[in-house]
Amino acid sequence: MRFFFIIVIYFLSFPFLANSKNFEKCNSDENSYEIDKCLLNLKSQLMNENISITIYSLDNQIYKNRNIFLSICGYSISKYKYTDRNGQLNIDFKSKYLTQCKALINLDLVSEYGLCPEGQYATAKWNSLELNNSVYFSCGTLK
Repeated sequence: MRFFFIIVIYFLSFPFLANSKNFEKCNSDENSYEIDKCLLNLKSQLMNENISITIYSLDNQIYKNRNIFLSICGYSISKYKYTDRNGQLNIDFKSKYLTQCKALINLDLVSEYGLCPEGQYATAKWNSLELNNSVYFSCGTLK
């Protein structure tokens, strides 16, 4: 009977343990060697992990149920991503994407057409040094 309760408790707690992984930010006050070493360690931790980033529109409203065009370290993802109803963008850091990154992981996000004046795209950036949970779109020129 005790064995049965242990199995039940394990299966009830497993979903909570699976999503509880937190990543430690690198300290940008250190010297460049230490930052690079920390970023490489973080890159290996993020390999094949899923992360969620909250996206905000130009008016600081959640950018929900919309398309996002994503580039990871200059590698364009061939299909667009979609934010959920909470404005969350879920990104799977597959090894084929992260091999393009030296140490710092850069994400370039591009909005749907027409968010900025004259129908232009809005852009946002995320990187593994800052490791932010959210990003904000802004109008600017695309490269």
